[in-house]
Amino acid sequence: MEEKQLKLVDEVIQKLQTVIDPELYVDIVNLGLIYGIDLNDNNDCIVTMTLTVMGCPLSGVLDNAIKEAVLSIPEIKSCEIKLVWSPAWSVERMSDAAKTQLNVWSKDLSSYDSSNKKIDFSTPVKKYIDRYDDFLDLLLELGFDHFKIPNMIETVGRVMTLKQAAQAMKVSLPVVKERLESAGYQVVG
Repeated sequence: MEEKQLKLVDEVIQKLQTVIDPELYVDIVNLGLIYGIDLNDNNDCIVTMTLTVMGCPLSGVLDNAIKEAVLSIPEIKSCEIKLVWSPAWSVERMSDAAKTQLNVWSKDLSSYDSSNKKIDFSTPVKKYIDRYDDFLDLLLELGFDHFKIPNMIETVGRVMTLKQAAQAMKVSLPVVKERLESAGYQVVG
């Protein structure tokens, strides 16, 4: 993905952060409902997402709000919503800010232990950047230069997995795995 498209994805994520779940009063990005944002060369946008529960009665309301938010960006030509159920949504997908706002914290705090350095390539990058002090430095050392762009981590990093970031920035996954392991991380995916 080119830098111009990454910046556009960043704008889409910022707009999606204005879409508030009417029952939980938290935006859909921080709730962890957004699984991906794809743009083609014509700037047609596909938002891949899930809902907290199957058969959510607010699905239509959210669809309309998402399309309105995304299409408010002049460069975006169309917006399609791709609803998926796998992986299933869980509280763990929520940002720390959303968990705090809703007072929902996992009883198993081992997943928040910074000494437990497990990395899964299918997890959004921001989770590890927030958790481990040296993680961003390692990414930049490996050539993930797009994370130097202001707000890229706070927006694209919330939904872009390490695997997607490596593909977009043309960084070899085996090289990433090797470097992370040499820095004391356990790569599990």
